[in-house]
Amino acid sequence: MKKTAYTSEPINQSKGFTLIEVLVVIAIISLVFGVLSYSLYSSITNSLELSKTSENIKNLSSFFWDMEKKFSTSKALYLKNFNGSPVLTLYNTAGNNKGLVKSVFFIKENFLYYYEYPYIYADPFFYDEKESYKLFKVKDVKIYVVKDNQQMMEFQGMPDYLVFEIDGTKMVFK
Repeated sequence: MKKTAYTSEPINQSKGFTLIEVLVVIAIISLVFGVLSYSLYSSITNSLELSKTSENIKNLSSFFWDMEKKFSTSKALYLKNFNGSPVLTLYNTAGNNKGLVKSVFFIKENFLYYYEYPYIYADPFFYDEKESYKLFKVKDVKIYVVKDNQQMMEFQGMPDYLVFEIDGTKMVFK
């Protein structure tokens, strides 16, 4: 029978990782993953915010350009507030139809709508909601005219200035 001696040195220890080493590696990998996922999240959030801002600027500038054409060719303007909601009617030659047309801008459910009628007859504040175009969403809209240095919320005729304030952006048409 062969006798074995017990010594304090380990015999043939395996070459694996200890539990501490594995936990440290997992912690480092999770920190790196956390930083990368936060960077990705913040870049996506900033991109969406920039996209919304760009869309808003596009809508406002397109509206400004269209209103400039309509106001500069207007023959008459009617502005009236119905329960705090402004309705603007312009008789102009810059519409989608040929000749003098009636263009109506109104607010409904926090959206700015546009209605165009190819004839100038009938009530200036009449518009068909089913035939109207939804332009863009608005939070706060104020429309007024300036005539002889007086600001008016209701008007009939041709003013010196037409002012649109849409969500803090002020547009003045002369």
